[in-house]
Amino acid sequence: MDSCHLDAYYVDSPITRRSLSIKIISYNLRGLNSPSKRSQVLCFLRRNKADVCLLQKLHFKKHKIPSMNRMHFSTWYHSGLDTSASKGVSIGLSKHITFYLLDKCIDIEGRYIFIKGKLGTTVFTIGNVYAPNSEQIPWLTATLKKLSTFSEGTLILGGDLNVALNPLFDTSNGKTAIRFKALPKLTHALQSLQLADSWRALNPSVKDNTHFSAPHNSYRRLDYIFIPITHIQYCQSAIIKSQVLSDHSLMELTYSIPQTSPTFKCWRLNDLLLRSPHNVQKINSRLAELFTCSNTGEVSLQTLWEAHKSYIRGEFISLTA
Repeated sequence: MDSCHLDAYYVDSPITRRSLSIKIISYNLRGLNSPSKRSQVLCFLRRNKADVCLLQKLHFKKHKIPSMNRMHFSTWYHSGLDTSASKGVSIGLSKHITFYLLDKCIDIEGRYIFIKGKLGTTVFTIGNVYAPNSEQIPWLTATLKKLSTFSEGTLILGGDLNVALNPLFDTSNGKTAIRFKALPKLTHALQSLQLADSWRALNPSVKDNTHFSAPHNSYRRLDYIFIPITHIQYCQSAIIKSQVLSDHSLMELTYSIPQTSPTFKCWRLNDLLLRSPHNVQKINSRLAELFTCSNTGEVSLQTLWEAHKSYIRGEFISLTA
C-alpha cells in the first residue's frame, strides 16, 4: 500500500453542526423535446437557483432521452415510455449539492419516479408524480402505497396531482369533477406518510391557482410540494410563480433542515510519517499480518475492513508517540 492510498483512507474530515438549505421546484412543462425550449427551461431553473427539480409531462421516450447534464445541473433521473412520447417525469439535482444515490424506483408508464440517497448527513427520499386526468384518487393512493414501502428518511414529494385537494380553496369556482367523498381517501394516504402541503401550510387562507382548466372553466391548484409535517417549521418560503414556459405555474419551496451530527475532535494522519520509507514498510507489514491472521472466513470482509481502520490508526498513533 503506497503513501497516497494511506493518505486517502485515513484522513478523517471534521464533523460540524450546520443547516442544509434546499430550493425545490416542481414544474409541469407540457413537453420538453424541443432543444430551444430545453435551453430556455434550464436557463430559467438556473436563474431561480433550483437545487432539486421535479419536472412533469416531458414527452421523452425511454430510449430517446436528451442529455440535460449541463449549465447548473449535473445529475438527472428520468422515467418515460417505450412506445410513445407522452407523460414522462424527471428529477434533476444541482451541481452545488452532493447526493449519494442509494436506490431508485421508476414507473414503466412514465408517471412517477422515486430516488433515495444521502444529502449531506441526512437520508432523503425524493418523489415526483404526474397523475392521470381520470381516476386520479385510485392511482394516487396506489402510488403513495408504493412510496410508503420505498421511502426512508426525510420524504419530499412533488408533482402534478391533477386534483384540487380542497376545492373550496384550490379552485376558483369551488367545484371539482371528483366526488367530494373520494377526496378524504387521498388526504388519508398523504397523512399516513406524515406529509403536509407546504404551500397551504404557509398560506392557510390564500386562494391561488397553478392551472386554468378550459373544460371546467376554472382556475385550479393542481401542483404541489409535500414535506414531512414535522418539518413545517423549517420552511422558509413557498411560492407559486407566474406561468412562463408552460400552461402550469411553477411551484417553489425553500426550507432548511439542521444537520445534527455529533461534534468531536477528529484524528488526522500526520503526513510526515509517510515520508519515512521505514514507517511505510512497517505499516505495510502490519497490514499484511492483520489480514493474514484475521481473514479466516469466520469474520465478514466488511467487519474486517472496518476493524483494520481502527488497528492501523493505533499503529500510526504509536509511531507518532
